[in-house]
Amino acid sequence: MDNPTSSLHSQNIQTKNRFPFRLGFTFLFLVSVGLNIHFLYFDQNIQVAVASVPQEAEKLSQNFPEAFHSEVSQNETPQLVKTSESIIKPASFTVSTATMLEGKTIHSLSFKVRNSLNFTVCKIMSREEGCAALSAHLGRLMAWFMDIKKSMRNGDNLEVVYQKLEEPEQFKILKLSYKSKLFGKTFEAFYFDEFDPRNGGYFDSEGNEIAQRIVEAQSPIRQYIEITSLPGDFRKGIGGHSGTDFKAEVGTPIFSGFAGKVTRTNWNVRANGYCVEIDHPKLGIKTLYLHLSRVKVKPGQIIQAGQQIAESGNTGRTFAPHLHYEIQKRKNRKIIYNPFTFKHHKSYTRKIPSQHYPTFQKTVELYNSAIKES
Repeated sequence: MDNPTSSLHSQNIQTKNRFPFRLGFTFLFLVSVGLNIHFLYFDQNIQVAVASVPQEAEKLSQNFPEAFHSEVSQNETPQLVKTSESIIKPASFTVSTATMLEGKTIHSLSFKVRNSLNFTVCKIMSREEGCAALSAHLGRLMAWFMDIKKSMRNGDNLEVVYQKLEEPEQFKILKLSYKSKLFGKTFEAFYFDEFDPRNGGYFDSEGNEIAQRIVEAQSPIRQYIEITSLPGDFRKGIGGHSGTDFKAEVGTPIFSGFAGKVTRTNWNVRANGYCVEIDHPKLGIKTLYLHLSRVKVKPGQIIQAGQQIAESGNTGRTFAPHLHYEIQKRKNRKIIYNPFTFKHHKSYTRKIPSQHYPTFQKTVELYNSAIKES
């Protein structure tokens, strides 16, 4: 029989050999956790500093110079914050600044895209300040240049000059400049409306319009201030938007772009306001016109292409005067067509008239100077 004392003694020796290993492992684990907490806390401080109000920017830049700069170099490599699990690449941008130009308070912002447009903008300003709305405005304008879901790249540089509005849209983009790695070029858009105050638009530096317009004979609205929403735009609580919104003054004439038959008017008035639906069987579609101030047709009436059917308004579930124009597939109303890519709609773009081009150039210089001052 084995000696019991000898056996217990051997066990004690094994326990002593494991103890230093366990102690070392525990020590390393605690150090790792401590470092993670430190870097997470440090990163949070950087983000809070970045989102601070403009008047604090100068003080913060002295403590965190890597988070603030007035111009972003194309070859600049952002600093990396290392953790034990991953490498975090912080968004690089300037603080939004307010400037007075021609009696208007405008704001400018410059940043590099990280992960997505909405993610980056909401790292700069809070949701309460309207980061989602500003991101939506930027995305809608950039959609005329590219498919932003497929074509944006980390490190692409974006500059924007904008106004804050006391209206549901919250923001008015005045200038957008997007330097794309994928396309190897810079896309620019400047808002200008002096040659047609009720029909403004976005133009490149040469005076060519960025957004398309439906030819007058087929357009549901011929005079509008701007397009404020496109099919598929996200709407809080209701998912994707199902139509195109044309911001316009109450009483602006509304037309049917195609021949057809009125199927119904003024249904679900609480949400749609005064409205019209027209069936176009030859094209396999139905068109809807919502939030009207006045309807000029009746159910069963035959409509000719280009005929006036209503006047725009602000009725139903809406917060500002506009026309909601919707093109549905006739046999599946869940399929919605974008009017600017719809095969039966013809479109065009404008060019700023020569007599207004000097004024446009001055406007471009003013918006560019706002970016430089920031």
